[in-house]
Amino acid sequence: MNPLILFRNSIEVEEEFGLLKTTPWRDHVVERLLLVPRDSLVVGRYSVLPYYQEVEAELALVDSKLVNSYQEHRYIADIENWYDDLSDVTPRTWFCEWDRLPSLHSYVVKGHTNSRKFCWNRQMFCQTREDVPRVIASLMDDSLVRDQGVCVRQYIPLRQFDVGINGLPVTNEWRCFFYRKTLLAYGYYWSNFEDIQPYQDLPGEAMGLLDTVAERVAQHTNFFVVDIAETADGQWIVIELNDGSMSGTSCVDVVKLYTRLWEMLTER
Repeated sequence: MNPLILFRNSIEVEEEFGLLKTTPWRDHVVERLLLVPRDSLVVGRYSVLPYYQEVEAELALVDSKLVNSYQEHRYIADIENWYDDLSDVTPRTWFCEWDRLPSLHSYVVKGHTNSRKFCWNRQMFCQTREDVPRVIASLMDDSLVRDQGVCVRQYIPLRQFDVGINGLPVTNEWRCFFYRKTLLAYGYYWSNFEDIQPYQDLPGEAMGLLDTVAERVAQHTNFFVVDIAETADGQWIVIELNDGSMSGTSCVDVVKLYTRLWEMLTER
């Protein structure tokens, strides 16, 4: 199969689209599903949701497929699917029985896929267990999150540099793109605070964690993102997994990311 990017362009990703055209993908990008040629391996960049299954079915009609099948996408997109595989390296998480939460912790509440982190004080952070029902109720009024289902995660303080909107902690968090077990590129997570990132290269402890996570996750999917962060006491943990096709680039070097992805897919 021939690699192809199906890119849904918009003002928000216009710069990324321009940089993509400077990489080896330059002649292998289309913006409409109908333009996908037969026998293509498609990276659906921002273009597969909310109709992932339908896009997959349309591509099958021209003997083409997505880099992550719908089932592979669901593994990454729903924390309940990947949590057991990474429970030793990510905050403890509850999917039900919230009335039995330990009373000694603070918590965050989020959807199985998305969070409302920019409403940190109202729709995510819970200082005590008693705050959890209020935040869950607020998220259940949010159609995006409600339809995913919600989960409660133990709040682990991270190494913090600043405070964003609504009290959101700006922390030492990094976004890392993988194709299977290969780390393609990584960068500081908080693009609005790029100037405060503490270093250009991740330390050995963080790289060791990424190796462990990739070994496990690559058994279930192909193109994915791992968000990791440094805790306040200097440990590294997994914050989230995301589908590589739909994830923003944060401070990742876009040219490096796309060039490495091209190399991986053309070596197949």
